[in-house]
Amino acid sequence: MRNNSLKKSIWVFHLNTGSCNGCDIEILDALTPYFDVERFGIKLVASPRHADLVLLTGPITLKTLPMVINALRAVPR
Repeated sequence: MRNNSLKKSIWVFHLNTGSCNGCDIEILDALTPYFDVERFGIKLVASPRHADLVLLTGPITLKTLPMVINALRAVPR
């Protein structure tokens, strides 16, 4: 099991583009001590510059498209 694990933790940036908050509640619920995803190395970060992954919830509209593009460009490669 340990040989198949990742070399480093996954840091996630959550970007809400106008969802109904149902997904947001589920994401925040996964971060509570009951599920404790941080024990697997998954951490929610506040900036896309620190993220390895962008978790997008909600529809992408013409008004939110520039925000999504800017967030994706800020993620380090």
